[in-house]
Amino acid sequence: MDKIMLRLAVVDDYPPVSSEGVWAERQPSGCYRVANIPFYSQELCYEDEVQVCTEADGLKWFQQVASSSGNSTLRLVFFAPHAQRSPEVLECINRLGCTWEGASARFYSVNVPASASLDDVLDYLSQCSEQGWLDYETGLLRQ
Repeated sequence: MDKIMLRLAVVDDYPPVSSEGVWAERQPSGCYRVANIPFYSQELCYEDEVQVCTEADGLKWFQQVASSSGNSTLRLVFFAPHAQRSPEVLECINRLGCTWEGASARFYSVNVPASASLDDVLDYLSQCSEQGWLDYETGLLRQ
């Protein structure tokens, strides 16, 4: 596996970093298939095949998506008093056909595969948000 770096546009101190790395596996075509869910990028999703540019320091930087997986990316942040709700919410996310990765006990990225209903996932997260448990944002939506 190789680390692919992504440049991020920081606006009003968000995201808290100006770049992020995702793991990717080199494909016979020379492209790389993204092997984890990005936390901040709005340019690619899990399982996309991407083109990279290797710079003089050896870092591989994302250039463009060569082949879309059809997946979408969402991000969840749980509010402090409701962080204990995260297992319940993440279990429901799994039942809706999604996978997730956690950056902390309160911050998660979610992969919505093309085979899952993005509308169902967004409806559920909207209900959780209305109850004050969490907030969510979109990374890259493809459905």
